[in-house]
Formats: sequence, structure tokens, C-alpha cells
Amino acid sequence: MNKYEFLGLIRAWSLLMTVAVSLIGIGYAYYLGLYYGPRIIYSVLAVVGALMLHASVNVLNDYYDFIHGVDTISSPTAIYRHQPLVMGTVKPFIVKTLGFSLIVTGAAIGIFLTVMESFWILLLGLVGVFLLYAYTGPPFTLKYRGIGELSVALTWGPLLVGGFFVAASGGLLIPRVFLVSLPPLFIMFAIIYANNYRDREYDRASGIRTLAILTSRHGYGIYLGSLVTAYIINAMLMLMGVLPYTSLITLLTALLIPRLIRAFRGNAPDIDARTGLLYTIYCLMYGISLMIPW
Repeated sequence: MNKYEFLGLIRAWSLLMTVAVSLIGIGYAYYLGLYYGPRIIYSVLAVVGALMLHASVNVLNDYYDFIHGVDTISSPTAIYRHQPLVMGTVKPFIVKTLGFSLIVTGAAIGIFLTVMESFWILLLGLVGVFLLYAYTGPPFTLKYRGIGELSVALTWGPLLVGGFFVAASGGLLIPRVFLVSLPPLFIMFAIIYANNYRDREYDRASGIRTLAILTSRHGYGIYLGSLVTAYIINAMLMLMGVLPYTSLITLLTALLIPRLIRAFRGNAPDIDARTGLLYTIYCLMYGISLMIPW
């Protein structure tokens, strides 16, 4: 396996989303006055562990989609993304081994943080690992049963934000953290929904039932509604005093929505990557807004 194939399998371009969402959990701990010097080591380890798990789900998603016959040379994702398995340049066994090796590495970091920090990290981590594997892994295959979008959104919303908050706060976990995680949850839902909506006809022919297939008549409304809901919740949390007024800076990213809507309606092959860019920019601004003196 060469460097290009490795980067393609882990979808290196998407990993910045995990770094971006980490700023929300860490930033909220800072906003509440719970973050201090020594916590930076645990925060960095939490980010590294999450990146390992993120990369693992990308690898295993490609592996199981290939094994189940969902991804082929004619599948929509092959148009804009290099897929070593589909191209036959990497053997399935190597890809599977890479995927599970990344999970083990991420889990090992999580166990260390659990020992040093809090049982919450283990609990959130176990749920996260299960949802990541179960997205396409047997016998769960959540993606093929219409609940894959929700499982990924929960991971890149409450689970990651909560985990990063625990690592940065010294083991604390408060209910408000999950409210703070709702905006990225809805944007991540839109990413996965857009991806599956684009592939809906191909997936239907493969015999699987994603949420996008089940709700294809309302696809536009679901996609737009998910994005708009994220911004409404953000504003509401600010009005409720859960977030500082500086968090309203994230509203600037709403300027990207009209272009995304046109791309969604036009069935753009890279609609998931485009929405992922919104998620990344949004989370970066969200996290930074929590660290701005106010």
C-alpha cells in the first residue's frame, strides 16, 4: 500500500472535521473556567484518539461497502474519490486489518484517558466505537437499515463534544454539554444524508435501505431543515445563556447554505464533501467563539 492509497482509504481530507469539533468540547470547558494548563496533554491525546477512530470508520466503511457489493467501479463515489479497493490496488484483507488496527489504537488511548481522567471517557468511547463499527459492520449494518445517518450524527455531535469536554475539564460531564453539541449534530446529519441521497438509486439497486431512500420524496426539506435547525439551536442557546454571545459569529457560515442547496438539488457528486466543509468551518468558528474573552 502506497502513501496515496493510504490517504485515500482514511479519507485524510475529512479528518479535519474531528479536529474542528474538538474545539467545541475543549472550548466549552475553557468558557466555563474548567480548562487549565495540565489539561492540554489529555486534550491532545483525546484528539489523536478520536482521529484514529475517525480514520477507522472511513476505512471500514469502504471495506464493508465493497464486501457487500455496494461500492463498485460504477458507484457514484467513484466519480470524485479514489477508492483503492474498488480499483483493485489494495487487497481487502489489508484494508480490514488497517481499519481494526486504527480502532485498537484509538481505543488504547481512550483506556489510558479513562484511567487518568474519568469513567465517562470509557463510556462515551465505547458507545462511539460501537456506532462507528455498526454503521456498515455486520451484523448491525445501521446504514443499510435506515439509521446510519443518526448514528454518525450522534458520534460527531454529543459523543465527541462530550468526550473532548471531559478530557479538557478534568473528568467532569454536565448536561449542558449535550445541548452545546446539537448544532454540529444536525450539520453532520446533513452530511451523511446528502451522501446517501446522492447514492440513493445506486443503493436501492444494491438492495439496501438507507434513510435517504426511505424519505427520498422529502430529501430537499430534510437536508435544508437539518442545516437551518443547527443555526436556530445555536441562537436559542445563546439567548438561554448556555452559550456566550460571541457564538453568534457562527451565523456567518450560513452564507454557504444557498450554494449547498443548489448543489444538493443538482445532485452534485461531491455534495457530502461540500457540506463537510461547512461542518468544519462552523465547528472551528464555534470552538474559537467559546475561547474569545467576553
